[in-house]
Amino acid sequence: MKWSTLLDSFGKQLLEYLGESPFYLPTEYNPITRALKTDSQFVSKIENMDGFSRVAMSDVATLCQMVYFDVHGGPEGDGKPKALRRHWYVWFKTDFAQPFAFQIGDVTRNSQGIMEMNDLAWTQRLSQTYAKLVDSGKVTYRDLWVEDASRMMEKFWERLFAKLHVMICVEKDSLFSDFKDPARALGAVAVYSGKGKSSKAAIEKVLRDFFNWDDGYRDPFEADPLVVLHVSDYDFDGESVIGPTFAEQARRYTQNILEARIGVDPRDVADNGYAWNDKWYQVKVSNSGYRSWAENKALFMAQCIDCSKTWPVMGIYDNECPNCGGSAVTIDLEQDVPHGFEVESLTTRSYYGMLVDALLSVVPFDYIIRELRKECVANEYDAADQILRNVLANNESYAELLKEFDRLEEIKREFEERIKNEISEIGQNHISDWENDDDDPDPDDFRNWVKDATGYRGPWRPFSREVRTRSLVEWLKGEFSEMINGFKDEIINW
Repeated sequence: MKWSTLLDSFGKQLLEYLGESPFYLPTEYNPITRALKTDSQFVSKIENMDGFSRVAMSDVATLCQMVYFDVHGGPEGDGKPKALRRHWYVWFKTDFAQPFAFQIGDVTRNSQGIMEMNDLAWTQRLSQTYAKLVDSGKVTYRDLWVEDASRMMEKFWERLFAKLHVMICVEKDSLFSDFKDPARALGAVAVYSGKGKSSKAAIEKVLRDFFNWDDGYRDPFEADPLVVLHVSDYDFDGESVIGPTFAEQARRYTQNILEARIGVDPRDVADNGYAWNDKWYQVKVSNSGYRSWAENKALFMAQCIDCSKTWPVMGIYDNECPNCGGSAVTIDLEQDVPHGFEVESLTTRSYYGMLVDALLSVVPFDYIIRELRKECVANEYDAADQILRNVLANNESYAELLKEFDRLEEIKREFEERIKNEISEIGQNHISDWENDDDDPDPDDFRNWVKDATGYRGPWRPFSREVRTRSLVEWLKGEFSEMINGFKDEIINW
């Protein structure tokens, strides 16, 4: 990745001020973080530079850091991408955010009288900086050495049919395990938890690892769209923010996406035999988005002006009394409590049929049946195997041949086991003769083994069983050569 091509005019000007070429960024250090840590007046010298801001500074510092990571194997030097939280601790917090925050005065005094920065604001700055680069369409999270490890995700190896790419997304980790069974039965490729709100880096990981998406190659969804089915609460966030975010983030990598929401809504609650007010919970009305949703979709407890009956209603408008036909007392968002439903208001099994309904809302059933018919063809190898079995079961000559095989196999087995048993009995008394070969390792050997651990490395084994076995073989060959040669010359009667 040529990171210098992403520099804006401020970034180029700043690097030139530091004596660096904006076309060939240094690989052995980050010039921005080095200046912040070595010059306590650095910000005061550049703050009047055109384009200066904490956003612009974060951008150029990140581009310089990526050049360093590319040469030195990422955040931890092991060639592997890491979670965003590791980036925060490895470089952004200590090398950039803290010295920069102190120089611009973005600090407060804590209860002990110590000046400190707002970690939350600056961690958001890190994620926003990385997201901005990915949003440009020129960079992926893999390019940024980021892999989200905080989200639950699982791949299934058998899909409904080959051309169907379905991902089921649930709002919370608590739903993840419950939706694995129906996702597998539906023929989905993956089930994924947004952990409250989905992560852009996690969506990229799902698409890479589970759907074989890779930047620089053909879009796997070009001909056959990615189907995103999302399960979220019945509230403003669930319907308008959390749910749609799954597909929105996937559109950074492909535009060919179909999406549908899976419950929960008031009809589902009623269809499953519950009264609304048995399952609802209070929702927020803290901004215009929440209020607008509540006016039309939130659930309230209404009361009739004429007969005083109370009943649950949806929205604040046109609520007629089911008892006498009179009008409800006017519902006021400032006084009446709005409600919604969490996904957990229904049992998991209640959603199984809804998964199918959601899929069929974006993928025609006729198309599914047509594709399943195409894939459900006869198997010529199974057919040949069934006929072969029938022939062999009824061929007398073949049956006689099998009997002869069995007789010869028994002679072979007896010869092999007799030799092996006799040699093993002798060797058993000498397996520890070479126990003290090799010098003792030292703690550094053990330490280095663990330090260099990979996914294929097992527990430390400083002594080789294979080497000692070779020693035993050579000893047996020397001490019992006459016996061994006798076995070699023995005539087998068969």
